[in-house]
Amino acid sequence: MNKKLFEYCQKHLRDLPFGQLKSTPSLKKLADDYNVGYIDNGRFYFTAKDKQHLIEMVALEHNGIHLFRDHYPQAQSRIVAATWQRNEKQHALNVTEAFVLVNSLNSLRINNQEIALNSLTTLGQYVCADEIKTIQHPQIILVENLIVMANLSRLAIPDCLKNALWLYRGDIKAQQQTSRAYQFFKAFKETHQLICFSDLDPSGLQIAMTSGASQFLSIGDECELKVSLQGEEQQWFKQQNAISYLNNNLLMSPPLNRLFDAMKQSQKTLKQEHMVAHYLKLKIYPLFA
Repeated sequence: MNKKLFEYCQKHLRDLPFGQLKSTPSLKKLADDYNVGYIDNGRFYFTAKDKQHLIEMVALEHNGIHLFRDHYPQAQSRIVAATWQRNEKQHALNVTEAFVLVNSLNSLRINNQEIALNSLTTLGQYVCADEIKTIQHPQIILVENLIVMANLSRLAIPDCLKNALWLYRGDIKAQQQTSRAYQFFKAFKETHQLICFSDLDPSGLQIAMTSGASQFLSIGDECELKVSLQGEEQQWFKQQNAISYLNNNLLMSPPLNRLFDAMKQSQKTLKQEHMVAHYLKLKIYPLFA
């Protein structure tokens, strides 16, 4: 049973020993998928026996939890699910959902351990986010685009960031959600300098403003927006929603506003790949006034 249906049952059936309710898609799912009650003429009818059957079905599905006394269970890894469930994917996290991708220019320093990195070019290491209790890097940099993770040595970053931990934010797709990286990132807000490194376009600025970071890593010279590139500018004109968000945002710092104004005046944007390829000197900006 998914969380939505579980909570629907708690809200609408907990205090009813039996009876009838106006039919809804959730109640139809109970009748169709769980053989609980029946629907007639737009009404859902159920007995005390139906309710007990539902409680037992949910307990079987969710390792003994009680539908009307317990909270919906947190998703576990597939290995944990496999200890009691024949279908190891049922009620389990996607494999990568528990992990975050991190990298560094030198070694990883987490949980008071120093972990050597592969001498080959890699994207970094996937680590279980819940196992990371402490980070011995002074800064954590949230990265928008995956390609950057394999090209850290080609970034013209300030010297103060040479020992930073780089964290990939994840893709917006089922197997690699961005939410886990954001949760991990924000968890260190009180102890670390949090920086967002995203594209220099309206969407990139919006990502930075909403990431939980306090600073933004981008080009140090606004004139670099006019770097010679073939092809027509498209991203500026495709990101009207982000432009509106930024125009209405009163919290942007003056330096960030100047970057945004430079984009508006030139109607040009730069991707992180451009910053890598042209070795553009990067600078740290405050995000908020």
